[in-house]
Amino acid sequence: MDTTEKVPSTRERQAQQRREKIIQASMQLFWEKCVEDTSMEEVAKCSGVGVATVYRYFSTKIELVIETAEFYWQKVAEKYLTELEQTGTGYVQLQKIMNVLERIFQEEKAFLKFLQEFDVFVKKYQISEERLTDYESGILRLKPYVTDALEKGLADDSLFFTCSIDEMYFSLTHTLLAVMQKLAVGG
Repeated sequence: MDTTEKVPSTRERQAQQRREKIIQASMQLFWEKCVEDTSMEEVAKCSGVGVATVYRYFSTKIELVIETAEFYWQKVAEKYLTELEQTGTGYVQLQKIMNVLERIFQEEKAFLKFLQEFDVFVKKYQISEERLTDYESGILRLKPYVTDALEKGLADDSLFFTCSIDEMYFSLTHTLLAVMQKLAVGG
């Protein structure tokens, strides 16, 4: 049985490149204007394709915004999460995570602004949880690093808390991301 991966054809690679170009253009426009004020026509113009091409890849603006969010999380995770070694005490690991989050705050203002607008967009258009599954997976890429640090911290007595690991993870990360978003947008 052949276990080699199928190599994408030239046409498939071009389609993927076009799709990513549209997403990159949407990221740029969402930063410059905002999610709500950006039209599909502007995304087409910025990406150098026709409006019909944008709609071929993204049937609605909602689809484009969600896939942009997924792509953005992937990009940020690939850039920063590779720095997180799971060595040292739980406290040391958590300190490294906080340092990475500080760098994200300093270097990724556009991302944080987008996240805040995305949250509002999701509520406004009542986007279902099912449709956000891939987006949630992107967010949860940080979870193993934080939960490992918290578990180690409890085991080596470098951290102390009385709630569950999951409660601490969600409280810590949601609070920090919310503050980072507000500060990135509001200054």
